[in-house]
Amino acid sequence: MKIKILVRLYLTTCIYLSMVNVYQAQNTELSMGFYSPDFFNTDKLYFYDIPNRQKIPGEEIPLDSLVFGKDPNNNYVITSAPFWLIPIHNKLDYGIFYLRLKRLGKEYFEVIVNETTGKTAYVLRESGKAILWPEFLLNIHSVEFISENQKVYDNPKIKSAGRIYDRPFFRPRYIEGDWMEVEILDEDFKIIGKGWICWKEDDKLLISYNLLS
Repeated sequence: MKIKILVRLYLTTCIYLSMVNVYQAQNTELSMGFYSPDFFNTDKLYFYDIPNRQKIPGEEIPLDSLVFGKDPNNNYVITSAPFWLIPIHNKLDYGIFYLRLKRLGKEYFEVIVNETTGKTAYVLRESGKAILWPEFLLNIHSVEFISENQKVYDNPKIKSAGRIYDRPFFRPRYIEGDWMEVEILDEDFKIIGKGWICWKEDDKLLISYNLLS
């Protein structure tokens, strides 16, 4: 009973710290994107130290593991996790569990496993999916500016003064380099226009994002 209580307490703290650190993480240097483990088809995600090139992938002794299960309502949950694990996003009830992706490799991905300390570990490439920034942004609900002075442009290739909107939301449509073509939404998420926004500059995010409505 005590072990179950401690696991629940840890997971609650982990989820809270993950949410607290989302904004902080969005204002640090960009990662390559995100990593999502395939918890639909396997119940364990193994974390590894720097892989030994002399060993076959998967034969390394793991540092630790993350164990997935299901609750009485058949929802995915975490049943066991390393004490140091603080993911960028944990919404398993919506099928979402993301770690930030630092490096892509042929056999392994290097991922950020603690958003507070920046600690990284390695996961087998075959254990999940890499989601790079463009794909990620095109599949979320909406994005917002992080500054009141950011502008919307008619076209990034044509010099213009740009326009400032009052607290707009944006729905990404296309991404080309640092620029994103968007639908401009009002506070009720109704389309009020279209345009282009600069979503990153010098390896820094210029937007915040909303995973869900």
